[in-house]
Amino acid sequence: MRRKSLSGLRKRFLKSRARKIKEEDRLLREYVKEISGRYPKSAILLFGSRARGDHLPYSDYDVAVVLEKIEDKLALIEELRRLKPRGLPLDLLVFQVDELSDPLISGMLKKCRVLYDGLGILSHFTP
Repeated sequence: MRRKSLSGLRKRFLKSRARKIKEEDRLLREYVKEISGRYPKSAILLFGSRARGDHLPYSDYDVAVVLEKIEDKLALIEELRRLKPRGLPLDLLVFQVDELSDPLISGMLKKCRVLYDGLGILSHFTP
């Protein structure tokens, strides 16, 4: 009897988590659309476990926004944080294009997924 109830709980949990992940993916698409609308000359990259496909159920989304030139990085981060939809677990980094050649940054973004490429930098991330 106990095994049956645990199985039911597990199924409900997995269904609930699948719905949550689907909603988070929708929120990410909404966020990318919002950023690309405000910054058409940008690139938006998903990196980390979500990009590699080895994420856990509660993994956040690691997102990098790349611009040609950034005047005030902190102000930009604050603005991009305000645009983030509630309910989207997100770690956000911002870079200028010239920072992509830094070995630490390029290593971190090596297996990224390009979500939006208004800068034409896709070639940096394809083998």
